[in-house]
Amino acid sequence: MIVSDSSTLILLAKASVLETVASVDVLAIPECVYEESAVRGKEKARPDSLVIEKLVAEGKIKVKKAPAEEKEKLNSSFGITCGENQTVALAIAEKCPLVLTDDRKSMTVCRTLGIPYMIALDAVLDVYYSDRITREKAREAFDSITETGWLSEEIIKSRRDLLEKKGK
Repeated sequence: MIVSDSSTLILLAKASVLETVASVDVLAIPECVYEESAVRGKEKARPDSLVIEKLVAEGKIKVKKAPAEEKEKLNSSFGITCGENQTVALAIAEKCPLVLTDDRKSMTVCRTLGIPYMIALDAVLDVYYSDRITREKAREAFDSITETGWLSEEIIKSRRDLLEKKGK
């Protein structure tokens, strides 16, 4: 099972690769992430929220409750709240091998706790390298994510280099 926070979920939905990523393994999100990405997004008429809602309705994304004990520990130790807190808490409770996050604080918490994580561009690379999407689709997803994401030029360049490296 892979757990995602709102930022990565939304970026992958906007890039039209969320369904493909969700087909790789069970994709779970905590209740707060569903509220942030689907419910509030729908209230603001964001198309990505409809994609998320559809995948939840189809059972391709599972909405799970994060345990209160883990949430409290993370809040007191790291000061992270709501979506990021529940995402990491759920990953710990479910012993998930991977967290999808583009949130800097969440990445720091994951590194500190030894929880592997992946940013949205890495998720695109993963489905591209496993031949689930074409290079053109991966490039389009990269363009979408880098337009709306908060990534440094260094990160973008390193991931683009990996994208173009396959098949050479």
